[in-house]
Amino acid sequence: MKELKKLVVVAVAGAFYYLSLFVNDWVWGETEFSFDVHWVFFPSGIRFILVLLALESGAVGIALGGILWNFQDHPDLGWEFCLATGAIAGLSPWLARKLSVQFLGLDHEFKFVSPQTLLKISLLFATLSALLHQLWFYSQGLTENFASSFAVMALSNWCGTLLVLLTFKMLIHRSQDRV
Repeated sequence: MKELKKLVVVAVAGAFYYLSLFVNDWVWGETEFSFDVHWVFFPSGIRFILVLLALESGAVGIALGGILWNFQDHPDLGWEFCLATGAIAGLSPWLARKLSVQFLGLDHEFKFVSPQTLLKISLLFATLSALLHQLWFYSQGLTENFASSFAVMALSNWCGTLLVLLTFKMLIHRSQDRV
């Protein structure tokens, strides 16, 4: 039963992440700064929530959703690109979570987190993801200016994460007001 639950979490996380990529592409479309660098990337916030709450199962779901999205969005770049990019999408928030527990004092079960700690963690998540993605894109010849693409991607990841967190906060407050 426990394995079935994990598979369901992986499937839901993958579908949710894939859908967030679809919506982000629909909203921001052709406004990329450079290869796969959007001005606001709210799927980063979805990754943040999924990994904080669903741990490894969330990371695996993100990776699978990312692989599927990249194969659909960049079929000309091949399976290796899709697999590596999807793996980075799932690995980077998982690694940032591990680093947050070790170095920022994040409660392993995520029960007690202050708004300040949440901001620090979200900045680490956004920056680490941008760094790993841009290193990969640069190694593949897809990014001409590593520094500027990294900076814009880190900022867009962080803005997207903050948008998702604020949306969740608003939804929680709204649901509490109804009770």
